[in-house]
Amino acid sequence: MTLIALLILLIPGFAWWSLFGKRNQDPLISLAQVIGASIAIVSLLAEGVFFLGERFSWVGILILLALFAGLAVVGILRRKLKIPKGDFLTLGIGLGLFGLIIAWRLFQARDLLLPNWVDSQHHFLIIRTILEKGGLPSDLSPYLEGPFYYHYGFHILTALFTALSGLEIAKAMLILGQLLNAAISLSVFALGKSLWKDWRPAAAAALLTNFVTRMPAYYLSWGRYTLTTGLVLLPLAMGLALTLLKKKHRWFEALTLSLLTAGVLLSHYFTAALLAIFLSVLGIIHLIKHRQALKTSIQPLLKLALHASLGALLAAPWLWRVMRFSTARTGISSNLPDSLEGLFNGNGDGGYIWQLLGPTSNHWLLLLTGMGLLLALIINRKRQAFALWSLLLAVMTLPWSFTVAPFRPDHFAIILFLPVVLWAGWLFWQIGLWVARRLGRRWVASALILVLVASLIAWSFPFSKNIINPVTVLVTEDDLAALAWVRESTPTDARFFINTTHWLSSVYRGTDGGGWLLPYTGRWAIVPTVFYGFSDEVAYKTQLREWGQRASEITTCDEMFWELVSEADLDWVYLREGIGSLQAEGLVGCSGVERVYVEGQVWIFQITQ
Repeated sequence: MTLIALLILLIPGFAWWSLFGKRNQDPLISLAQVIGASIAIVSLLAEGVFFLGERFSWVGILILLALFAGLAVVGILRRKLKIPKGDFLTLGIGLGLFGLIIAWRLFQARDLLLPNWVDSQHHFLIIRTILEKGGLPSDLSPYLEGPFYYHYGFHILTALFTALSGLEIAKAMLILGQLLNAAISLSVFALGKSLWKDWRPAAAAALLTNFVTRMPAYYLSWGRYTLTTGLVLLPLAMGLALTLLKKKHRWFEALTLSLLTAGVLLSHYFTAALLAIFLSVLGIIHLIKHRQALKTSIQPLLKLALHASLGALLAAPWLWRVMRFSTARTGISSNLPDSLEGLFNGNGDGGYIWQLLGPTSNHWLLLLTGMGLLLALIINRKRQAFALWSLLLAVMTLPWSFTVAPFRPDHFAIILFLPVVLWAGWLFWQIGLWVARRLGRRWVASALILVLVASLIAWSFPFSKNIINPVTVLVTEDDLAALAWVRESTPTDARFFINTTHWLSSVYRGTDGGGWLLPYTGRWAIVPTVFYGFSDEVAYKTQLREWGQRASEITTCDEMFWELVSEADLDWVYLREGIGSLQAEGLVGCSGVERVYVEGQVWIFQITQ
């Protein structure tokens, strides 16, 4: 099944690369671009089918895959693409390491029964709806009210993987999500090679990404699959943008930037904002550095703007839909404190940001990154744009600075690993070069960077092998068995009371396996995933928020319970022992409530009154 997922990530992009890819390029960079192109191509095809009013079918999917395979063969034969003899060893080692990274990511997900935490529930529901409707849906009916306008790159890929593999959606999400998480390392390597022009600091950054930094591995604990997908594409687009500002570049590299830009925009809106910030900074720095010869320097900048804009134009139909329906406020906002007291205590925002940037090995890596960035500003001014972009991200991570709304400081904290690993890898390489020159032994540079990276991996290993935070695990084996019983033994129009708690922006979430009732079984629950907050129906959102708030306060079958049952037309109750305000003892003996299921810690009651 992992092989099928890999093929989905490779076939469309390989067709693109065989026709337009750069010859004699580092094979690992080519592999990263193949994966990125596949994500973008599948996303754009889904967009086109949606706006044409068509639906996907088995025949159509197979024809498309056959077409991409045929184009790949045509491209290889026409351009006589070959892997240089000297690159066979590099490719073999790189693919071996990538396979190891995939195995490591899958190992980190070994104990999960369903994709984790709160976001995974609506990702599952979106994929389910795509499969049922044969493509991107205009809404998530009959499950939720309101138009669908979410970033969907991960969902359409996973729906395709689910359809072709025959796996359940949950398993497909875990496998494909971890493959994409592993692919971030390839994209980091590609960007590092564009920045530093040497594979060693780029490889160090890729290894740090996979085996040292908390992020992006910890995305598994949160179910941040859409952000993962965006971060596969973002470094690739940044690397190509750097290439396009050179005096010499090839037209297909510019087209690939357009494709990847469109993919970023359709995969995650935050990574799209990060790319926009980088391109803006890159353009400003380029103009400042070449202000004495603006006539000659403006041409590559215009080409960069043209092809980035072409990518935005490809994604424009969906982005226009987002602008029509989204109620999120955008702009630059500040969050300056009244005092410095409590900024870095465990209960404040600063304490939370510091925790996200941990553990201790990662805190020391931040120090090394700062040293590398400072050194680069002194001795390597060719990368000023990336340095300024890194500094901007660091500033927006601080809880008392400014940020780009609607994104919060913690959003920037969880992607800060990207500049951190690249600057740390560059610093390790510079230290290695300095020591090698002092000793007169060139091999010392590579050996030292290997020792430094291996030491950090060993330090971080105890934490990274158990990356899942137990607090974020909502589903136990008892929950999974109960959900299977619900799917088999209750009517499709069943409506459940579940325990709830406050989430974000007055949205409430389920506290246990009950939160999975709607996506996994199709049965309605009083909090039908937190995705109801994306609806444009104000009255609908307000009603669900009120019900969620009231459900979080109920402890027994009192008057408040029966009022909520009547208003929400509830006929079932799902509880797990020790989780939530309402427990089984609060319903046992209540008139009109009948216990129908007890297995392990899960109790299900039917409301008969």
